[in-house]
Amino acid sequence: MIQKSKHLYIHIPFCKSICTYCDFVRFVKNQQDVTTYVHKIISEVTKKCTHHQFQTIYIGGGTPNSLTDDLLAMLTRTVSKYLERDNYEFTIECNPELLTTTQCAILKANKVNRVSIGVQTTNNALLQKFQRQHTLNDVKQAIDNLQKVGIGNIAIDLMYGFNELQNKDIKAAGELIKTMHIPHVSWYALEVKPGSMLYQQQYPLHDECIETQLQSIIQLMHELGYQRYEVSNWCKSSRCESLHNKAYWLTQDWKAIGLGSCGFENQTYYENVGTIKHWTMHKNRYTKYDYYFQIMLMGLRLQTGLCLSHRPYKAAYKYFKNKLKYVHIEDNHLVVDNLNLLDNTLIDLM
Repeated sequence: MIQKSKHLYIHIPFCKSICTYCDFVRFVKNQQDVTTYVHKIISEVTKKCTHHQFQTIYIGGGTPNSLTDDLLAMLTRTVSKYLERDNYEFTIECNPELLTTTQCAILKANKVNRVSIGVQTTNNALLQKFQRQHTLNDVKQAIDNLQKVGIGNIAIDLMYGFNELQNKDIKAAGELIKTMHIPHVSWYALEVKPGSMLYQQQYPLHDECIETQLQSIIQLMHELGYQRYEVSNWCKSSRCESLHNKAYWLTQDWKAIGLGSCGFENQTYYENVGTIKHWTMHKNRYTKYDYYFQIMLMGLRLQTGLCLSHRPYKAAYKYFKNKLKYVHIEDNHLVVDNLNLLDNTLIDLM
């Protein structure tokens, strides 16, 4: 019997401006295009999903909170009907400069209980360099607005690996995390991908710089009392882990709706491609190797690894057992010896 997915991702591909490092599907479009797109998203959700189906819903982008208040309210109000009645996680990605008190109230009224804010850095000069439209003060105001309406499960995204980042900037980010009581923090290494402006500018990356910054971040987060539960993610307590992202890392099924979104259901990976007015699903049915490799690729990112009592994880372990290095079994979980050496393990599998 085919089980219905318990996780839903919705992609909003619109931005007020384009950041220099971004290679996601995103557009700067007129309001009519945006309105048409949101109505199409709602139509697809209504047709493809059932009420109270999802444990987690994640609205990402792009910049989901670049929608007008009316469209944001319509989208979140409609989608909220598809959440489980209890113990759900409803996340939306937001840019801080757009998080007004009105917008925060809309999110709260429509069951959004987790907000992920794209901070990237606390250095205003670097924010300008990457064509971000906010300042550090905007970040603080956005967090304050969320906390005032009762949304305390706040995650912030930060970046490292760019040459201009200094140790004082990392420490400044730590001060923000501490003073604003942020429960969840993601630190992502900068990647220069072909679809980005940085790629066109031939921005250089330096491995030694990246490694030095990562070690400073690991030390900082330890001093602040955060748990590193995944390669790039830290939280103040296990209650604040991202349930939606854990579905990805544990190769659980998730449904994807919207242009540029990717889903995984019944061992089939798919991507929605086309235009903002019409997109189609391109499917790729996984072979046994693909499926088991995906389990290893994603599951070993977690500090707790993969529970070998779960049949697919145990089968994946047996499939790759002779190729696995730098791993061990602890409490019936397959874990890497060192999260920082994860790439070494995965290279051997390839």
